Amino acid sequence: MTPALFRPGLYVAATPIGHLADITERVRQGLALCDQLYAEDTRRARMLLSGLGLHRAAKTIHALHEHNELEMADRVLAHLNDQQSVLLISDAGTPAISDPGARVVDAAWQAGFLVTPLPGPSALTAALSVSGFSRWPTGFWGFGPTKTKSRRQWLERIRQTGGLAVVFEAPHRAKAALEDCAAVFGPATPMLFGRELTKQFETLIRGTIKEVQEAVAQQKDLDAASAKGEMVWVFDLGDPVAIEPTAANDQQLYAWARILADEMPAAQAAKCLSAMLGISRQTAYQAVLKARE
Repeated sequence: MTPALFRPGLYVAATPIGHLADITERVRQGLALCDQLYAEDTRRARMLLSGLGLHRAAKTIHALHEHNELEMADRVLAHLNDQQSVLLISDAGTPAISDPGARVVDAAWQAGFLVTPLPGPSALTAALSVSGFSRWPTGFWGFGPTKTKSRRQWLERIRQTGGLAVVFEAPHRAKAALEDCAAVFGPATPMLFGRELTKQFETLIRGTIKEVQEAVAQQKDLDAASAKGEMVWVFDLGDPVAIEPTAANDQQLYAWARILADEMPAAQAAKCLSAMLGISRQTAYQAVLKARE
């Protein structure tokens, strides 16, 4: 295959989330040909290079993680100013999606440099593709809060949004987090439970939250190691929950009602307002009538 041309710029590359064979040819070429490589963990980056039979000079491999991203952004910009090509990778999957990288990408855009995605493996799309759920909106919420109270408040916001919700979870919090999901979403809520996607001990379970809890508990009794590994869960939450106005959002409601009431009939304005703000049609209609007064 003809080698890709890597012009000066920042390349955001997706690396395998488990199975090395999932590497794309463009990413393989980027790992070999880009002038500089910035990685979340340089040790894992070297393991990836070794597994692919590639070699890079040590001085071209740099660490960029959550604790030094702001500092390293300046170094990345310096390389770009020198008309170099810079490849950005995370430990697995795509940088800047629940992983470091967004600040560097933003800095490159702000400075006017070329920014190019090299797409590939993603736990998010992998889980959605095998969930069998089809509903909108589809939201990615990343990792939730660690404390129960904060996590339940976070889950309540997700519940009100409705549609499909994709979340990541760490193994040591999985049991408690799934219990909170059952409490907030309801134990009969359909979900896909994914663990260690594309790896040797990949686990996929689809059912209600209660059914998944029972299956996971049974697996753990048979094999304690089955509880290890990062997880991705997809929940089918149904249609968005209508949120009635409160003192905090009344101002926004009536501001939009005044605008729409001047542009269209009351019924049509109420329909638009209901869809925009996620409120009931009756509440929206009353707001439009009040605005017209």
